[in-house]
Formats: sequence, C-alpha cells, structure tokens
Amino acid sequence: MTPDEDRIAQLYDAYNGRAFDRCVAMLTDDVEWPNEVESGVIEGREAVRTYLTEVTAPLRAHYDLISLHTDARGRVSVLSRQAIASAVDGSLWSSTRVAHRFTLKDGQIARLEAEQDVQATTFPGIADLLTRLHGAINARDLDAIVACYAPTARFADTFESGEVLGLDGVRAHFEHLLDTVRLKLVVLDHALEPDDRVRARIQVETRGPAGGLWQDDTITVWYRLERGLIVEQDIDDSGRDPDAP
Repeated sequence: MTPDEDRIAQLYDAYNGRAFDRCVAMLTDDVEWPNEVESGVIEGREAVRTYLTEVTAPLRAHYDLISLHTDARGRVSVLSRQAIASAVDGSLWSSTRVAHRFTLKDGQIARLEAEQDVQATTFPGIADLLTRLHGAINARDLDAIVACYAPTARFADTFESGEVLGLDGVRAHFEHLLDTVRLKLVVLDHALEPDDRVRARIQVETRGPAGGLWQDDTITVWYRLERGLIVEQDIDDSGRDPDAP
C-alpha cells in the first residue's frame, strides 16, 4: 500500500467510526465532495463537515475496503462494500459495491468522485495483486509472496492439510511448498463475484525436486480481499468447470 493509499484507508476508518473531525482534517480547504444523499457536489471543507454530521445523520454508512489502486496520474481508486443502515434501529437499507476515486494535493484530499452499485467484474488493483502474487510464486520470492497477504490471513493448507494462520503461517506454508515442488503458474482469467470473492482460473505446472512432471492442469482459486490483501483463499484442483451445471 502506497502512502497515499494508506491515507485513504485511514479516512475510511475515521468515517466508519464517525470521527468526522479526523475526516475533515484530511481535506483541502477547497475540496470537492459528492453529495450522495441529495445529489450534486459539495465544495469546501466546512460544507463537507456539515454534510457528514447533519445531512447523513439519519443513516449509518460502513465501508469494507476490497481493493485500492493508484493510477498514472496519482489518483487513488477504492473498491469497497458499502452497507447503509438506519441510524435509529440499525436495520440494513442497502449493501452494494461502490467505487471512489480520490485526487490528492500535497497529501490532502482535493476531490472525491463516486460510482454507486458497481457491477464490473474486475478492478485494476485486483489484477495487479494477482499479477504480483503469481509472479512472486514463479520467481520463488518468499517476501513478495507474503506481502500479498493480510496479517489476519487464514485458509486451509491443501498441500499438507491443516490450516494456515497469519503471516508467519503464510511464510511457513509457501517456504515448505517451494522447497518441495517447482511451480509455474499462469492466470488465465479472473472475475469479481457477487459475494466479493475473486475467482481466478490458473494454469498450473508442478514438477518434483528431480524435475519430473507431477501436474499440468487448470485449477480455480477463490480469494477474499481486505484492503487489497488476501485474507482467505479456497482452492479447487479437481479440474471441473465451476460454471458447469
């Protein structure tokens, strides 16, 4: 996560905790902010403060970050799950994926653009993560592999059975895996599913220590991401098509 991406993640933390003073302190004086309640654009830090504290008072919005991406112009895009609930009784009004794009100036947020109810099945930050992870596995770069996982990562160990927990567990799992087999992975395609998991089809070539071919097949892996890092994964190496009836 880049420094700007980390700042944006902190903004969401402050917003989810309704620490609006912290949010406003991260904005430029002339910030442009979307009015997602009444439509239009709000201009200026104090106008945003009023919007956050008064206009949105009847509701509670919570954002779970799926992925972040910084484009060539330095703008930070965030894909997240937005849950809107009643401030009175907590009843859920909506749960959708949304995309936000932030323009920063000198480390402060100068503009926010929003896209509601995102139906796209991919996102640049997700594609980048898959490229980094599988490239690191092919390069046998243990540090780069571990960097793709969240500290809270937890998933089944399909190689030795058992469970992988945390970054120490991730490191131990891949260290043992790479000491035992030689892997060549190619991501054929991926898609973001309705439950926010990322499904990837991967061509896998596995060779033993002596170089003999053990496996040459397509597997399907489902990844769940938080803040652009993997927290869960589930592997189907049966060779069946998950889209087949």
